Amino acid sequence: MNKKAFVFLYICTISFIIAIFVFYGSVGKQTPGGESLALGEKEIQVFSTYQEAEQQIYSIELAALLSAKEASQDNFERSFEEKFAEYLKKYSLGIEEYDFTYTTKEGTMNILGKAQKSLIFKKEFYTYSIAPDFFISIPYDTNESSEMIFK
Repeated sequence: MNKKAFVFLYICTISFIIAIFVFYGSVGKQTPGGESLALGEKEIQVFSTYQEAEQQIYSIELAALLSAKEASQDNFERSFEEKFAEYLKKYSLGIEEYDFTYTTKEGTMNILGKAQKSLIFKKEFYTYSIAPDFFISIPYDTNESSEMIFK
């Protein structure tokens, strides 16, 4: 082959390699939405918000259960509501006003608590809202005495 042809071939090869590095080096800057650290980063943020909301709902349910166990048997409803309000205030769970429904059936007392406000989690790209309602069922024995027996 000709020496001039080799020089031209080397120049073309080096230019092609440089063009590949320039093209693939700037691809990350051209992606829609800009560069992100990891694929699915926004989805992980949504999942962590959901997990945070579920933790608060579990805490509210646990506060209701503990309040029911600690409530006085003389005036159960009033005592339960006072204890529940104390737990909500002590652990600052975000909701303080509930409407309660008490029903008794076949040796159990059912307590349904409906929040007057929803829990709202505001993040950069979305807002997650959930109603922190709860339902607990407490077994008791009405035959032996008026005292509740917890399991």
